[in-house]
Amino acid sequence: MADQQELLQEDVIEETIEPQTSGAIINIYDKEEEQDNSKGIKKFFKNIVKKVKAFTRRTIIKISSSKVAKGLKVAWEKGILPALKIIFYPIVLFKRKVYDRMSSKGQKTFVSIMFLMPVLIGFVIFYLYPLIMSLIYAFSEVSVEPGKGIVVLFGQHTVKDGDNVSVVRDLFYNFKELFTGKTGMLPVKNPTSGAEESISLLQALAQTSWQTILDTIVITIFSLLIAVMLNGNFKGRAFARAVFFLPVILNSEAIAAATKSTEAIDSMLNSVGSNALTNIFDMKTFMTSVGIPAKLVTFLNGITSTIYSTISYAGVQILIFLAAIQSVPGHLYEAAKIEGATKYEEFWKITLPMVSPMILTVVVYTIVDSFLRSDLNEYVQQLAKNPLYGFHAAASWAYIIVSLAILGLALVVLKKVVFYYDEK
Repeated sequence: MADQQELLQEDVIEETIEPQTSGAIINIYDKEEEQDNSKGIKKFFKNIVKKVKAFTRRTIIKISSSKVAKGLKVAWEKGILPALKIIFYPIVLFKRKVYDRMSSKGQKTFVSIMFLMPVLIGFVIFYLYPLIMSLIYAFSEVSVEPGKGIVVLFGQHTVKDGDNVSVVRDLFYNFKELFTGKTGMLPVKNPTSGAEESISLLQALAQTSWQTILDTIVITIFSLLIAVMLNGNFKGRAFARAVFFLPVILNSEAIAAATKSTEAIDSMLNSVGSNALTNIFDMKTFMTSVGIPAKLVTFLNGITSTIYSTISYAGVQILIFLAAIQSVPGHLYEAAKIEGATKYEEFWKITLPMVSPMILTVVVYTIVDSFLRSDLNEYVQQLAKNPLYGFHAAASWAYIIVSLAILGLALVVLKKVVFYYDEK
C-alpha cells in the first residue's frame, strides 16, 4: 500500500511539473521568435538602403560618364570657372588688399554699409529726384498751365494786389509768406476755451517741436519702466504684455478706416481719456496752492493730460526695451546678487547701461512717430491738395529741417551716455 501511495504522489508531482517546464520552454521559443522577427525586419530595411545606395551610385556613374556630363565639366573648367574668376577678381583683390587690413571696427562698419546698400540704392533711384525737385519748388513759383504742363519760375513770384500784378524776385518768398503771411496761418482750437484761433506756421512748428520733445521724454521713460516690470516673473505676464501692445493695433490705419463712421464717439472717448485725471482731481490748482513754481506745474500738468496718448503710443517702444532687457547676459545679474546688490542697484548698474543703445533707437522712433501724428503733418498734406505747390514744398522742407534738428539734438545728447558692451 505504501508503495502504491508513493507511485501516485510521483505521478501527481510529474503532472504539476510538466506544464511549468513546457510553459517555460514555450516562453523561450516566443522570445527567440520575436528576436528573429526583429532581426529580419532590420535586415529587410538594411537591404533596401543598400539597394538604394547601389542604384544611386550606378546612376551617378552613368551620368558622370555620359557625354553631356563631360561636356558640362569641360564648359565649367574652361569657360564658366575662368569667367567667374575674372568677374570676382576685383572683389578678391579688395578683400586681400583692403578688407583684411582693416581693424575690427572698420570691418563692422564696412559690412553695415554693405547691408544698407539696397536701401541706399532704392533711395537714390526712387526718392533722390523727387527730393531735389521739391527743394527747387520750395524756392519757386509753381503752376500748371494747359498745354505747357508744370511751369517753374525759380526765385520769382507773382503778387496780385487787386488789379495790379507785379513780379517779386525773392528766393525765400514762400518761407516768408508761410511764416508771417496769410498763407501760413493754421486754424487751431484753443485747448482751454475751445474756440478756433489762427497761428502762423512758425508758431505751429515751435509748438509741435516742444510737444515732440515732451512726448519723447515721457514715452521713453514710461516704456522703459513698463518693460522692466513686464520682464519680471508673475502670473498673467503674457496678458499684461498684450494689453500694453493692444493700443498699437487699435491705432493702426486699418482700424481707423474700419471705425471711421464712429468718429464722434471716438473723439469723445479720447477727450475723456486724455483729461480723465484732470476731471477727477484738479492737480494744477492743488500744486499751485502748495507753492510749486508755475512753470513746473504747467510741465507736470501737460504730462498728466497726455497719459492716454502716452499709453496708446508706447507699445512698440515697450517691445524694443523688453527685447533689449531679455538680451542682457544673465551672469551679470548672478554676479551682482553674489555681491549683494539690490534690485535698485541692478537696474542702474546693469539694466540701464546694457539697454542704453536701444534708448537711442526708441528716441529716434518716437520723434519720427510724434511728427507724423502731429496736426502740422495734416496741414502740410492739405497744402498738397491745393494748387500751392511752392508753398507745400516750402512747408515740407521747414517741417523736415525742424524734425532733423530735433533728431540731431537727441543724437548729440544720447551719444555721450550710450554704453556699448562690445566696445568696453
